[in-house]
Amino acid sequence: MYAAPVVSGERLKRYIYHKICSELPEGPFCIVYMHSTVQKEDNSPGVTILRWIYEELPPEIKDRLQVIYFIHPGLRSRLVFATLGRFFLSGGLYWKIKYISRLQYLWEDIKKGEVEIPEFVQNHDDVLEHRPLTDYGIEPDPLHLTEVPNTAYSLGRYEERLTSREFMS
Repeated sequence: MYAAPVVSGERLKRYIYHKICSELPEGPFCIVYMHSTVQKEDNSPGVTILRWIYEELPPEIKDRLQVIYFIHPGLRSRLVFATLGRFFLSGGLYWKIKYISRLQYLWEDIKKGEVEIPEFVQNHDDVLEHRPLTDYGIEPDPLHLTEVPNTAYSLGRYEERLTSREFMS
């Protein structure tokens, strides 16, 4: 697995069909979609492409698909799926999507080690672990000022005047 800068909808569809039809054993299955470090303009498939792929799956495969784990959804993805997803995705697909903000929550449903997690996804998870507000689109320290060493602040030459000054009552 790798972070792909650009993948066409047709190529993604062929890849998914190949994996599902040739490599999956019989029985229920899930799809793990890793949205880590996705940039909208680069490599986000979008709601319409996901719908198109799902709608063209044979009915028996749709029935076997239990859940789609959406790893590291950004605020924009959550909003798009929450608002437009209900209109653009069929009911069967919409209700199968499960948002997973941290890998630790994935291990509640899937045994650790059953899914290969690429290094960039793990690294992104580590970053999010230390900055939990980024899940909600809030960057608490965009300039990374907390990483700057703390220094003592001085009022300089005015400090002496303030401490020695006597105020009239």
